[in-house]
Parts: sequence; structure tokens; C-alpha cells
Amino acid sequence: MSRPKTISRDIFAGGLLLLVGGGIFVLIWHYPSGTMSDMGPGMVLQMASGVIALLGIIQILRSLKQSVDPVEGLQLRLVLRPFVIPAAMTVFALLLPWLGLAVTAACATFIASYGSSSLSRRERIVLALVLAAFVTLLFGYGLRLQVPIWPEFHA
Repeated sequence: MSRPKTISRDIFAGGLLLLVGGGIFVLIWHYPSGTMSDMGPGMVLQMASGVIALLGIIQILRSLKQSVDPVEGLQLRLVLRPFVIPAAMTVFALLLPWLGLAVTAACATFIASYGSSSLSRRERIVLALVLAAFVTLLFGYGLRLQVPIWPEFHA
């Protein structure tokens, strides 16, 4: 039996710093930074978010040089679990116009089911199909929501 993949806490902390610093930088990018003699409202925020992201990169690089003790490591699936639901929501929003409600609901449900470690692959597939059928019947046919129900293939 293979051992689960582990990630050190230092790499996780560095990745979190990088994510927060980069996210703040993206959110405040449109603020004018001005010049060093005439600072705009975004200059301090941009510099602070850049420093946070840089510290995250340094933390990741430093931790890659160290060996990971399996006891001190976090399991990779536990680290990724909080991102499963936002990923499923993103997939739903991006695929809905092209694949329709039925297929998109199945894909999003299948991805979201990875938030639970107690489901087998067969249970995930059955859950995705049943929930997609329910969503399609309720919103597509019952409430006549103005979204494509099935994918349209153009020749």
C-alpha cells in the first residue's frame, strides 16, 4: 500500500502567503500607485502585497531544501480539500454555456464530492448522476430556467 503524499507545513505556509499576497495584488492592481515623491492610494498596498508574496516564495524555496518528516507533514488531500467546492463552482460557471445544465451539474457534483473522503469512486459517480438528473428536472424542466439543458453540437 502506498503512503499518502505529504506536504510540509512550511510549504503550505509559504503557498498560503504567496496566495494571499498575489490575491491582494490582483485585487488592488487598478489603484493608482503614483510616484515615490507623490504616492498614490495603491502604492503601499502594492508594495505590501508584493512583500507578502515574496516572503511566501522564500518560505517555499527554503522548505524545499529540507527533508520532510512524514509525522510533521500534512496530507496533500487535506490541504486541497478547502479548494474543492470553489473549484466545482468555477467549473459549473465556466461549463454551463457550452455543456448545458445536465452535464455541467454532473461534472460539478463529481468534483465537489471530493470534499468528502468517505465516498468511493462508484458512489461519487452515482451521486453526480442522480443529482444532475434532479437538477435538470427541477430547474430545466420544472422551473424552465433560461439556461441550455443539453450541450449543443454544431456540425
